[in-house]
Amino acid sequence: MTTRKTQRLYMPMEHMPAQNGRLDSGVVIEPTDSQTHYLISVLRLKDGAEIRVFNENDGEFLARIVSISRKKITLHLAEQIRPSVIAPETEINQSVTLAFAPIRRQRMEAMIEKATELGVTTLAPVLTAFTQSPHVNLERLRLIATEAAEQSERMSVPHLLKPQKLHDFCAGLGTQEMIFCDEAQAGQSDAHMLSFLQHWKDHQKPDRPSIILIGPEGGFSDQETRFLLDQTGIHGVSLGSHILRSDTAAILALGLWQASL
Repeated sequence: MTTRKTQRLYMPMEHMPAQNGRLDSGVVIEPTDSQTHYLISVLRLKDGAEIRVFNENDGEFLARIVSISRKKITLHLAEQIRPSVIAPETEINQSVTLAFAPIRRQRMEAMIEKATELGVTTLAPVLTAFTQSPHVNLERLRLIATEAAEQSERMSVPHLLKPQKLHDFCAGLGTQEMIFCDEAQAGQSDAHMLSFLQHWKDHQKPDRPSIILIGPEGGFSDQETRFLLDQTGIHGVSLGSHILRSDTAAILALGLWQASL
């Protein structure tokens, strides 16, 4: 038997053995170098120890360490614990993209962690006029998201897009609906995000907004706000009467979005 405290490892398709290509009972795999270091040096696991290995395509499996050395671990996959849940997580009415202006590193990493825990399916850095930190370490953010998925019992890790300028990102939306958190509408009850989404639901409109855009600390410029409000399918909403930090706004917006489902 395994418990919720058993360590989970995300093992994407590209790390599967070439002869198999997927997680399955009986398959033998090796964790990545960083995972191996964590299992050996941090958790200090020994031969016979159990962990859980998962990805969104194959599901989650109990795995046992059958060989361990200073720099290498071999895992044998036993029974499947949970099946793949890729279909429910990618349904249009439940998937959500968080588009965000990069902020200072520690706050941005905390935002990525919490957004992953809250079920975000795509993370999209967007460069705006007041963006303070235009350089984004995608590998570091991907690691943060992966660790958050492992900890929170998710079966998938959010997709992480390359940074784009605001106008370019909006140009690629197509028919997708997006809401952006507009500080100028703070305190307006009819523009509150939860009221907006409830109105959308009550009127049974198609293609529920599935993208949330959070601006940088300092907000959007006047020109950017006018641009966003002029676009079909982009809606400005309020998060309440207070001006929030970007990371706080992202967490609140995602919580309200989930509450409206």
